[in-house]
Amino acid sequence: MRGIVALILTLTAALSAGPALSAESFLAPAVTQGSLEVTLIPSASVAAGASAVVSFGVPFPRGSISEEGLSSLKVSANGIEIPAFVSQLTPWRHRRSPALNGASVRIALVQVERPFATVGAPIAVSVSWGGAPRTLNRPQRLTRAETWSPVNDGGFTVADNVFEPRVYAVLPRDWLVRGTLRANQTLPFDASNQNVRDDPAAMDAILTWPGFTEADRAFKNNFYTVVNRDDPAVTVANQCPFKTAFEPWLYDRAATMFSLYLRSGSFSALREAVRNAEFYRARVTANGEFSLKPGDNKYAFNESLAYAFWLTGDATFLPEINRTADAHNASPHAWTAALGFWTERMVAFKLMAHLIAWEVDGAASRSSSIDAIVAALGVHQNGANGAIPASGRVDGGFYHLGSQHDGDWDAAAFGGSTWMTALLSDALRRAYPSDETQALADTIRRSGAFFRQSLRTESGQYGVSTRAPRYVVEYDGSDFAQASPLHDEEHALDVSAALAWADYFGALNGPRDPLLAPAIAQVYLTYDLSVNFWIRPAGPLSGLAAFRVNPWRKWGWEHRTSDGLSWAMLASSVESPLFANGFEVLSSKRTVLK
Repeated sequence: MRGIVALILTLTAALSAGPALSAESFLAPAVTQGSLEVTLIPSASVAAGASAVVSFGVPFPRGSISEEGLSSLKVSANGIEIPAFVSQLTPWRHRRSPALNGASVRIALVQVERPFATVGAPIAVSVSWGGAPRTLNRPQRLTRAETWSPVNDGGFTVADNVFEPRVYAVLPRDWLVRGTLRANQTLPFDASNQNVRDDPAAMDAILTWPGFTEADRAFKNNFYTVVNRDDPAVTVANQCPFKTAFEPWLYDRAATMFSLYLRSGSFSALREAVRNAEFYRARVTANGEFSLKPGDNKYAFNESLAYAFWLTGDATFLPEINRTADAHNASPHAWTAALGFWTERMVAFKLMAHLIAWEVDGAASRSSSIDAIVAALGVHQNGANGAIPASGRVDGGFYHLGSQHDGDWDAAAFGGSTWMTALLSDALRRAYPSDETQALADTIRRSGAFFRQSLRTESGQYGVSTRAPRYVVEYDGSDFAQASPLHDEEHALDVSAALAWADYFGALNGPRDPLLAPAIAQVYLTYDLSVNFWIRPAGPLSGLAAFRVNPWRKWGWEHRTSDGLSWAMLASSVESPLFANGFEVLSSKRTVLK
């Protein structure tokens, strides 16, 4: 344990020595000419020797290719061009710059027909652009009826009314991490992190990992638990009841699976993401709510629906993308003391849902709503025109009354939720590429002071002092008098990511808080130490999962918003022992992605 203490001290000293005042661009650079190797994997519905049409989306960094330039997008097999249908699914939109709004393709639809000699056996095609015009075209776009089939395996039955593409297209993870779908850039998993479930005994034996390897491994291994593929000995009672219970869907279960796919390139993650998004889509009610939890718009999500549309090209997802966004329309985003209920989470979910819907269809009403929400958050963060006490107030929080937050603190006191603010930080990051103003960057940057002041030190179950955020904290940074969790290590990963993004925007535009970087390291190390506590190598002997996820929604709150943590640290030029010997590897990945 002395070694762990020494590591914490080393990280703190190294990261507080003087952070760099520059950062890489939030958006990936344009790629005006290039090629991708795409793996096509047929489902069991494609018989041996049969041909099938595959429909898939190809995402591009902003400025890479115009809609007219799609005439140069070609598909080849074994070096020979094959007929392709190509069109724009979604352009890059911008709420501030008319010159950028709609000027380049964000997602292109590609459809090709290929023969498959063996059931389930993958084949490869190459997608290229920026060269000579395409010479072979398919005449028309095929629909779901011609390219999808019912699912009747992997835990789904025909009665579940779930459909999937007859052929999946898996894109390279080095391309998927460029922020074209998720909005913020990420880093691909290290090559040693293979797309299979790890041996839980081997994972449990390693207390801490270099860099962010522990989070990446947990992201992948816990995926197998939430899709009930942890171990064959896990009893039904201990499996995830996602088909009958609403709780596993909170924080967008399917979107978290898509995030895993973007970083890993895992076919299993992509297939489960599409199937779960389809399961969810089929259960969106007429008013945009989830049929397993009617009357609660906390369960109205459209991020996964957009990814399913963009990656498969299937327009069936479009109506529900808008319906789920509309489910949040009545939720107030502008805080006042007179409101009966207001939380950071409700505004985060509203902003995210309206952003996704606008990204897909560009409706002016959605753009106006996004502007209004972001502006209201700026006023709120500045003290709501004097409604929130100024004396002693820690900058960066979105403070409100305990009576408005389900009584998590004293009813008449002003406070904020750390983990809900992390959700809000994620939604604000999603708004940044279409805004790119100093004001929005500052809103994210300033949240770092709130997170930093919420941290507490405790000698906990790991036998060493660790740092983690308070579950809720008073507006002056102090603890509330009423009892509530002091040490919220369960939110260490999502809060460390929010801290990293606050630091990134400080490095990008300034001013930069030199105390944020060491705080990121300390909080992430708390997460790193806690992961092993949840691994039970012998669990399956008693019918329990080896890689425990409890509660089921935890996988989403930990990993959906934290996927860009390592990229933000690297892009902020935080060269530290946190990366151990891996910083050169991360730097080489950054070079490749350029």
